[in-house]
Amino acid sequence: MRLLQDKLIQSFPAFITRLQDPPGLPNIHIAVVSQDMGAGDGSISSCSRTGLGGIFQSTPRGTCTSTGLQAGATFIKDVGGARNYTGNLADVFTCIAALGEGGCGFEHQFSALLRALGADGSPPPIENQEFLRPDAYLAIVMLTNEDDCSEVPGTTFFDVASNTNVASVLGPPVNFRCNEFGHLCKDAAGNQVRPARLAPNNDLASMVTYTDCTSNETGMWLRTVADTASRIKALKADPSQIAVMSIQGPTSPYTVTWKAPFAAEGDTSCGATSCPWPAMAHSCSAADYSFADPGIRTSQFVKAFGDTGLELPICSDSLGPSMDRAAQLINGLLGPPCIPGPVGLNPATGEPDCKITERTRSATGTTATKTVPSCADSGGNPPCWSLGPPSSTCQGSVLSVSVDPGLDASTEATITYDCAKDTTF
Repeated sequence: MRLLQDKLIQSFPAFITRLQDPPGLPNIHIAVVSQDMGAGDGSISSCSRTGLGGIFQSTPRGTCTSTGLQAGATFIKDVGGARNYTGNLADVFTCIAALGEGGCGFEHQFSALLRALGADGSPPPIENQEFLRPDAYLAIVMLTNEDDCSEVPGTTFFDVASNTNVASVLGPPVNFRCNEFGHLCKDAAGNQVRPARLAPNNDLASMVTYTDCTSNETGMWLRTVADTASRIKALKADPSQIAVMSIQGPTSPYTVTWKAPFAAEGDTSCGATSCPWPAMAHSCSAADYSFADPGIRTSQFVKAFGDTGLELPICSDSLGPSMDRAAQLINGLLGPPCIPGPVGLNPATGEPDCKITERTRSATGTTATKTVPSCADSGGNPPCWSLGPPSSTCQGSVLSVSVDPGLDASTEATITYDCAKDTTF
């Protein structure tokens, strides 16, 4: 994940720039959550009992010595121009988002989300409180190169005391356990089956490909996609206020391969001198050798949100296009601002009496303010503004402001507006 996190960090300034499209950067809360929720009793290598517990990550990492967040702050806040950080927003995010590639190898995307947002039946961690706002939209962006493996609370899915080989109930303690019990696929004969853990004829070189894989929603071990989506949707009175994006591996090709057992003493439980252990072939790879496995459950989770769900490719030279698409979806949710009621006219010009202001802050902290002309005055040259007719969601006037082509990608920009009301009767 280190290479993929690096690409995310490199692409984040462009993400913020897109969010700054007119009418400007919205009031935002931004938090970083790790998918490390631990596994089992803590005896699995790199896996504690609880992992990071869905708690927002806010400590400096990588080459950072300070995040820029105010003392005690656990997430980024920029509301009405009031910020809880110093410096550039993208730099603050970069400092807390570089989680590294350590931690538990059994990913719990679903459980981490539910725990972080208090959607699992318990209040969110104290560090995460005040993040959700009743009137705000909620955008979730997942970056993952493996599928979700969130166990049902109270089960022993990650047992490694008695489940240590291919003959045990849950199979060997490797990631394929998540595929075997989390997915249903069609085999070569068209039958819907669980991916098989046993290699044909115990042949280490075997490869078996499946098609049409979906989440196993009737299994007893992993959280279902349907329940997870339902819990997230319940966070808002209007589920259309939620957008979910997953930057992940494609769901196909879905191919099982086999490797020599990890156990030092080998595995003879299948009756052979050495029983191969199952593993997933990557469904994509990039030029920098980063890769991803099929994201079956995460893809299905995204699709549960319809038009506000978006699956994006992870195996690219840059995550810039994926992050740009994500920001465009968020902007689309927010839509252009609606100015309620009729707008007054400037008696000197006969045009709508509005003042549109662009405030910018460069990466070095330099600020500037300028008035944006109307498109009628500028001949339509950007940046400029215009008022559109009422729409299905706006019974007043829809304000549109074109992008300022002179802004650098690292510059933060906010658009504010002030329109006079029509007082004539």
